[in-house]
Amino acid sequence: MSTKPLAWYVLAVFSLVGLPSAWGASGDLVLAAEHATIRTEGAPQPGGGWNLYSNGEVGDFIRVGTSGRYHVTIRAWGSPAGGVWPEMALLLDNDPLTNVTVRSANPTDYPFDVAMVAGPHTLAVAFLNDALIGKEDRNLYLARFTIKPPAGAVAPVLAARSELDEIAARRETEIVAATAAAIERIRKSDALIRVVDAAGKPVAGAQVTVTQSAHEFLFGCNIFEFASGTAYRQRFAELFNYATVGFYWRWYEEERGQPKYADTDKVVAWCQEHHIRMKGHPLLWGDEAGVPPWSHGQPAPELQRQRVQDILNRYRDKIDFWEVVNEPAHQPVPKIDDPYRWARAINSNAYLIVNDYHVLADGCPPFFHLLQTAKQNGVPFDGIGIQAHEPRTMRFPLDRVQQTLDRYATLGKELHITEFTPTSGGDKITGSHLHGVWDEAAQADYAVKFYRVCFAHPAVRAITKWDLSDRGAWLKGGGLLHADMSPKPAYTALQHLIRDEWQTHLAGTTDAAGQFAFRGFHGEYRVAVNGVAQPFTLARSPACVITVTLR
Repeated sequence: MSTKPLAWYVLAVFSLVGLPSAWGASGDLVLAAEHATIRTEGAPQPGGGWNLYSNGEVGDFIRVGTSGRYHVTIRAWGSPAGGVWPEMALLLDNDPLTNVTVRSANPTDYPFDVAMVAGPHTLAVAFLNDALIGKEDRNLYLARFTIKPPAGAVAPVLAARSELDEIAARRETEIVAATAAAIERIRKSDALIRVVDAAGKPVAGAQVTVTQSAHEFLFGCNIFEFASGTAYRQRFAELFNYATVGFYWRWYEEERGQPKYADTDKVVAWCQEHHIRMKGHPLLWGDEAGVPPWSHGQPAPELQRQRVQDILNRYRDKIDFWEVVNEPAHQPVPKIDDPYRWARAINSNAYLIVNDYHVLADGCPPFFHLLQTAKQNGVPFDGIGIQAHEPRTMRFPLDRVQQTLDRYATLGKELHITEFTPTSGGDKITGSHLHGVWDEAAQADYAVKFYRVCFAHPAVRAITKWDLSDRGAWLKGGGLLHADMSPKPAYTALQHLIRDEWQTHLAGTTDAAGQFAFRGFHGEYRVAVNGVAQPFTLARSPACVITVTLR
């Protein structure tokens, strides 16, 4: 909660941006960006203002006394990279309203008209396309927010953060509570076991055991520390049925013409042995990790195509899912158009995913637009990968998660939650009604709630955790296991969720008509009746009837 009087904010702005040191008669609320309560990423600017970077947010908690349309002006400036200027979005209660391109290196006013109902709100600006391209650093700088009320309306004032936190906490509780019914409806179907004798007559009182052997939904993790030992692999197989296999060009082919297939072959063989499906990630990427050390910049298109062809052919019928180009909305090259067409021509059965980050923070409008355009242009892709770790300390509000999933589902593709990385490293939690730190308890609590919300959404096909162990984790404390492979509370909680609550194991006896009815999670099953075993698949079809004949 802010304890500074409103006049303090006003005077701070006046001193920083050269405005007269007096209240305007209009009742405008003026907030200095560098003193805003919400500052997820960035740093103060010498002489005044805030450098907003790493796709962060700046804003504050306000209260409007009258419902109506408010005129919001953001004074901002920027620096381009790769010929592209920064984009910023205005967020109201964490919902992106509209975005604009900041095309000036000098402070400029950007106006917005915002409909607000009377009461407390969160008003913020998000940086949508932060990037470092060569020596060019794309930046967004903010000086102030000015909020002008409608004619005759009560002037807006700062609000207590605790007031909005209470609203957000209640909303989160309601959202999580509603997932149970949605999961029951979306992820399960009815099935009927019919037991008959050799003559086809119903057998009453037969002992029936139904065991789910595989889940239709993909619960995954990257498997980058596969070589770390048996304990790692055992923990992986006990929890996950889906593995992300690394193909980062910089490390995968350090010497030209010498890709590290032998290492991948071991991972693939182990995953197949344990019935774990796989995704290859990524074949091409504009980041340094996607540029092999022997290449000066991105390899030529013919080399890119050869790589896609060689890898897809080698792992045909072994690796089902592929992220051919990684994070295309944040990198100018390579574009997805040709690579995804190459991949489809090479293997028509490959499931192709386009993957990017910062989607759960503000919807990432550039990514949504890229996918819209790709779909219109006939670029082949099957799934949308929504990374879940930027900004890295953000505890994404679950209502925003739902809204984002709903929006991307309108594109008509399956959604894959990728690179979900709540940590336990002690960083401050941002973007949430909770104000503690990311410790093991916070990691476990959010992981369970996040999984429930995503599993309850009909468009979501997969959730991939990033990473399994703190040994080699991308972010400090990012694993579900400690470095010694002992489980953290998050691992135990997810194991209970995935392996117990969300799997079907039943036993009973047939009724007088020789039937045993149940409702189960979609996937592969084995039914055993009086020593006779039979496999079957429970899918989303309206009815599943399995007949077991006792001979």
